[in-house]
Amino acid sequence: MSCSKNNDNSDDDIQQSIYINYSVTGNQVNNTFNIVTDIFSNPSVIAVANIFPESNSQTLKKAVIVYNDINQSINASLSIPARTGLTEVLDGHTDFDLLFGFSDLELGLEAKSISVEVLQIEHNDIYATSIKGSFQGIAVDKVNINGDEIEETYIVDGEFEYNVYSNN
Repeated sequence: MSCSKNNDNSDDDIQQSIYINYSVTGNQVNNTFNIVTDIFSNPSVIAVANIFPESNSQTLKKAVIVYNDINQSINASLSIPARTGLTEVLDGHTDFDLLFGFSDLELGLEAKSISVEVLQIEHNDIYATSIKGSFQGIAVDKVNINGDEIEETYIVDGEFEYNVYSNN
């Protein structure tokens, strides 16, 4: 009798590409940011991609992808259609938004008018196993000064991918 280990479930069997690369141009921030992880080797970076219904729709879904890098004190969250194509995300949309956080600056940007193109997506009813796309447009930081809401405008553009699947 012999034993062999042919069905080894090592990390080498998992193919991954999880990142968001984006640039922000505005008053307090002018830089390019990268959040990258392989979910196995960097506990300071968290990335998840879940699927939810759009508003009261029984058939339309939205993908919510969250990237958080504790070491860089930055995060990005995309709530976008769970289907391929181009979508304009406007301020105040009930289902879709893009958010960019900078903890060290106490700055949070949200979509004012951002075009998002989902190039590919694979998902079930609970989570996305693969989603890839790009975005560009205007985000704002809304601050309250002496009772008046002021919007500080920023230009944002970037690309994202969340891809976790097994070769098995």
